[in-house]
Amino acid sequence: MESKIGRILLIGVTGGTGKNAVKGFLDTGATDLHAITRKIDLSRPNLSKISDAGVELVEANLDDEASLQAALKGISAVYCHGLSADAAKPDPQEIERAHRLARAAVNAKIQHLVYNSAGGADRNSGVSHIEQKYQVEQVFKQAGLPTTMLRACLFMEEFWKKYTRPSILKGVFSFSLQPDRPLHLITTRDMGRIAAYVMKNAQKYIGQEIELAGDVLTPLQMAQSFSEAQSMPVVYREIPAWIFLLLWRWELFALIKWYRTQGYQADVRRLREAEFPRLLTTFSEFLAETHWANKELTYENL
Repeated sequence: MESKIGRILLIGVTGGTGKNAVKGFLDTGATDLHAITRKIDLSRPNLSKISDAGVELVEANLDDEASLQAALKGISAVYCHGLSADAAKPDPQEIERAHRLARAAVNAKIQHLVYNSAGGADRNSGVSHIEQKYQVEQVFKQAGLPTTMLRACLFMEEFWKKYTRPSILKGVFSFSLQPDRPLHLITTRDMGRIAAYVMKNAQKYIGQEIELAGDVLTPLQMAQSFSEAQSMPVVYREIPAWIFLLLWRWELFALIKWYRTQGYQADVRRLREAEFPRLLTTFSEFLAETHWANKELTYENL
């Protein structure tokens, strides 16, 4: 049985992938949403869009505990999409920010904290940014906060980025994964949808750790999906993992090695049919919804 959430504070949603998580919250009819930003500057497109959608912007800084405490006054639930910018290497400030947020949340008597963690965080991945997500999880747990860990698999939005999409639009999908090895995928919009859902059903989900994906496809199947979306053939080209070593991209090499040998393990069928029906997007649906084939659009348009 769903319950009323109260005021929700969104953290790490004003840039990158986070803005789409906000759309997910709005999709569910969530109200009384607040989002922190270091400075309210409506000349920034992401901030103006969030504000125009009815989300109240609150000035707060993850490096300033007093400002976090002020932002959390009257808040019932928190969705933390991120504590640092998206990057291959983990940000050492992420752990300190987690401690500050945890202390402020405990002080504010937050009823539920939902954290956007990483798939495989609990499986000794050896991938530093995934391992650090697990450390953040432990900070929140050890603080005694009522938490739900949503462990995201690979975001579908990654394929919109400038190092991936232009080649695909020309007919070549390049990735460092075996052609027949499954890859688990999720949209950031679905992260917001599911975060809102678990907040409405907090009694069931507090204390849970859920690896999340809305679809699972091999690179060959993904190439077929691209072909259908673009109405032209797209072929898959496997990039050897060792190339990242030659480029001194150690973090990416570790991630690709993990993808190729262990990788994500979300139970997509159970998630789609039993746990979160109608809340998860397939890869083909994502390509259609984002107008993938429109060459005039870029990652910033998502």
